[in-house]
Amino acid sequence: MTRTSDAASLARLIETQGPCTAPLDAAAEYIRVRIDRVLPMYTLAMAPQAVVVFWLINAIAGERRSLIPQYSLYLVLATLWRWIWLAKLQQQVQQDLRAGQRVRFWSRIGAIILVRLYANLAITWGSLLLGVPAFYGLFVGSFAAPMMLEDSSPAHLRVRQTLSWVQHSGKRLMRVLTVMSAIAVLLLIAIFASQIMLAETVLPSLLGINTTDLNVTLDSWSWRLGILYFVFLLIDLFWTVASVTLYYDTQSRRMATDLRARMVILAEASA
Repeated sequence: MTRTSDAASLARLIETQGPCTAPLDAAAEYIRVRIDRVLPMYTLAMAPQAVVVFWLINAIAGERRSLIPQYSLYLVLATLWRWIWLAKLQQQVQQDLRAGQRVRFWSRIGAIILVRLYANLAITWGSLLLGVPAFYGLFVGSFAAPMMLEDSSPAHLRVRQTLSWVQHSGKRLMRVLTVMSAIAVLLLIAIFASQIMLAETVLPSLLGINTTDLNVTLDSWSWRLGILYFVFLLIDLFWTVASVTLYYDTQSRRMATDLRARMVILAEASA
């Protein structure tokens, strides 16, 4: 019964050729159905970085600047770990979309990390050039795993091909970024509004609890930075899966392949 229900849910992923939000809807449905696979893998990927970011936030808020270079080195190592296991998660999503077809991973991990490194450089330095290289860098970096795992072509050929797909779907992908930005802003507003209401109204007025110490904590930079990182984690989890559906959506629009067929196969395989 459960597998039949899962198949029916996954069948909804078929509608990925409509508006720009269709691949995002597909990603949300995939996470809902496969949360037992997605969440443990994502936790494994992000745990070291989350610890290091917590240390960095405390060092910055506590003005312990001497520790920042050391923690920054740890952050580099944690980021490499994050890239590897996020790629592994994306491989799982890609494998589901390919109806269980095995894709090589460890032999391609070096190329995936290299593509992500160059993409991050494009994001960092491209932001100074009206954001154009940053736009391409964001999507090439996000597509690195599905792009490199789909076949054994040389990395530079795969990147060049993917750049043409991104350019072809540029307006659509820009609308996707607008939607994702709006989601992030709404999450921040909801979280900060909820904590203000809790500290200023619910606890003192309804429950009679003194919130002086709580307000000091909520007003601290370490707490605010922690909230920002928490929202980043939520968005990053979603974006990791959405990047795979966006990759195939972008590919289908450039190469006339049909993502619906992949989704139908996935639904049938889960039945």
